Amino acid sequence: MAGVSFQDFQTYLDALGVDLEGEKALAVAVSGGPDSMALAFCLRRWAEGLNQAPVLHFLTVDHGLRSESAEEAENVQAVCGTLLGDLGRHHILRWEGEKPQASLQEAARRARYDLMAGYCAVQGIRCLFLAHHMDDQAETLLFRLAKGSGLDGLSGMRPVQAYGDDLMSLRPFLRVGKDELVQTCVGNGVDYVRDPSNENERFARVRLRRSREVLEEEGLSAKRLAVTARRLERARDALDVLSRSVFENNTIELKTNRIVFNFNGLIGQPEEIVLRCLLMGFAHLRPDADYMPRFEKIEAMLGDLLRCEGFRKRTLGGVIFELDSKAGHLILRHEK
Repeated sequence: MAGVSFQDFQTYLDALGVDLEGEKALAVAVSGGPDSMALAFCLRRWAEGLNQAPVLHFLTVDHGLRSESAEEAENVQAVCGTLLGDLGRHHILRWEGEKPQASLQEAARRARYDLMAGYCAVQGIRCLFLAHHMDDQAETLLFRLAKGSGLDGLSGMRPVQAYGDDLMSLRPFLRVGKDELVQTCVGNGVDYVRDPSNENERFARVRLRRSREVLEEEGLSAKRLAVTARRLERARDALDVLSRSVFENNTIELKTNRIVFNFNGLIGQPEEIVLRCLLMGFAHLRPDADYMPRFEKIEAMLGDLLRCEGFRKRTLGGVIFELDSKAGHLILRHEK
């Protein structure tokens, strides 16, 4: 296995469908592991071949969860400085403040993205490259399957995803296996480190990673799981297009704090489409919400709406859902 070639990487970039020409700066999340160091190397090599190369901003987050994390971040900075040369700069972003006891990895992930998004906003950067790969996609599918996720969750990570209004996260390696990224580093003399938390079975993702060895013996390989995620992504995208059309065609009033639907027109659609329209309504009214309401609660509410009679007004995630049967209106409004 030769690793990711220059032409391979150009193909992966082209597949993202994002025009990078004219971007004055690009950000890259770099933990120091083989995945992110392979991405850093490939982007530097790609930038070298451009007439007007963007400034590369390599970003490392020090979560402060271990006593040695600050030193590790500084070691990554030294390696990145050598790798970058005069093509960019490396920055360490620190997660300050008290750390939660529960759901630590999820909290660290949110903090990591918020720190990088904040940096990009200050620097005027609109593209943040992430090194998630095919094995990560497979683990994401298994993790979400264990949590009982619906179609959207099982379709995995998107290659291109909006993060707020002004930032896109780009994942060019979702069809590339981890072994190939390791070989990219080894074959090109790129130093990398291993994160000890990736071996800590306290975390669910680590336990799932260990279980994959058994699953692969039954043919459930990372490649097959990633293919399944892509197929589900295609179905999700089609449903999103249809749901957006139904949403627009059945909206009587659309304000920042209130939505009125034509109830009869909406409820006559397939249940999956109605669910998506309700979630679109929630997202419109609560664009800054960290989480959507639990899917089970939305499904339970849909069941009550389908029965029509005696639907009781309720609040989910700060949004009030109310049915005006006489007018034939389903009303969503901000709780405040």
